[in-house]
Amino acid sequence: MASINEAEPPPPPLPPYHNSIIALILQPIQWLSTLSTTLTPSFIFGVVLVYFLDHGFSGSYFRVVSDFYWKDVQKINPSHAQFFVGLYYIPWIMRPIWGLLTDVFPIMGYRRKPYFILSGIIGILSTTVLMTDLRISSGLALLCMVGITTGMAIGVVSIDACIAKNSIEVKELATDLQSLGAFFASLGALVGFACSGVFVHRLGVRDENGVGWFGGYWLWPTEAVDGSRWHTHR
Repeated sequence: MASINEAEPPPPPLPPYHNSIIALILQPIQWLSTLSTTLTPSFIFGVVLVYFLDHGFSGSYFRVVSDFYWKDVQKINPSHAQFFVGLYYIPWIMRPIWGLLTDVFPIMGYRRKPYFILSGIIGILSTTVLMTDLRISSGLALLCMVGITTGMAIGVVSIDACIAKNSIEVKELATDLQSLGAFFASLGALVGFACSGVFVHRLGVRDENGVGWFGGYWLWPTEAVDGSRWHTHR
């Protein structure tokens, strides 16, 4: 008979997969925490916000809604619609020019923050025109679409410039910042494509929310601005 003083056997160790799952869940959180500690939480929040909403969600949602807009509201044929699509994606091709403007022409001593605000103003004004009168001419509608994509492009270029600046200052995090932006841009695009069809079906392109959904949040990144990271004085 075993002695009553014999020590209790130790509890069985957790299965290896249990620790692996916990580590897998905690790793992204630890990664974001490391980036926020090394840089600033507001900068990381701004990168996530711009890439998720502007570059990802807004871009994919805009693509679906604009196609329905030309077909159902303007009643133009597919060949003309595709021609218009090529025109209002020109601002994305001009991204190097927007980047050059943010570097060469600071506004009141700031190189980034005013361009975030400018992108928001352009996007909101362009969307407001489409929201208030959907019976506008196709030429004016095209101009508004160009304004919307210009706002998106300027916002993405501005945050890209911030990422480049911080990548130079903290070289070991350069690849992490690129991965952060790419991940949230892809996630935003996935959410945008998944939701756009439902929103168009429920709200309709003629409803102001059906067209104006993507216009109101380009000013949000300016709320997360940390002056020490987001702007450069003269």
